[in-house]
Amino acid sequence: MPVIRTQVLEVVRDAYPEAFEGLGQSKPLGETVFSGRTPHPNEVLNLFVQQKLTSALPMAYYMATRRGLGSLMDKNLPRNATLPPEVLRSAIEGLMALREVELNETHDLILGPKGSHPCPVLNCPSHNPTGPAAVEAYRKVFDHIVGSSRSGTRVLEVPEFYEDCGGDKLRCVGPGICGSCVGRWKSGHAELRKKAWVMLPDVFGLKG
Repeated sequence: MPVIRTQVLEVVRDAYPEAFEGLGQSKPLGETVFSGRTPHPNEVLNLFVQQKLTSALPMAYYMATRRGLGSLMDKNLPRNATLPPEVLRSAIEGLMALREVELNETHDLILGPKGSHPCPVLNCPSHNPTGPAAVEAYRKVFDHIVGSSRSGTRVLEVPEFYEDCGGDKLRCVGPGICGSCVGRWKSGHAELRKKAWVMLPDVFGLKG
C-alpha cells in the first residue's frame, strides 16, 4: 500500500501542481486526471482535506470554485461531494476574492485609463481608445476573458484571444484589434495568472 500511495500521489501532484510552472497546457489538470468516472471537484477537495495533502489543496480549492457557487453548494451532490461548513466557507471566500481580482485586473488590462494605450496602427480600434469602435471591441474581449459570474472564476486559465472562423481564417475576439495589442493583453494576463496563483493559499485560508 505505501508503494501504491506513492505512485498515486505522483499523479495527483502533477494534476494539482504546487508551482505555477506546473500549469502548462500540455497535461491534464484537476479531476480529469482520474481514470473511470470523473469525480466532482468537491469530491477531490474533500479527499485532499481528509488526507491532508497540503501541497495539492490550493489547486483543489481553485478547481472546485471554477464552477461557481451553484456547484459548490449543489444540494443534489452525493454525500462525499458535499463540503463541510468550514471547507465550504473557505471555498466561497476564496472564490469571491479571486473573482474580484479577476474583474479588477482584467478591467485595468483591457480598458485601462481612457487614452492610456493608443495604438500606432491606424485601422486598429485602439488607435482611438476612447472611440465607440474601441469601446465595443474592449467590451467583447473583457466579457470573453472574465465570463459570467455564475461560472465561478477562470483567472488561472489562458484566454484564447482568437476565434477560428473556418479554413485558415482567425479573427480576434475584439473586432479589428491588431496583433500588437493582443500581444500586450496576453502578456498582461500572464502576469495576472501569476499574481492569482500566489494568492491561492491566502484566499482559501491555507496559511497561518
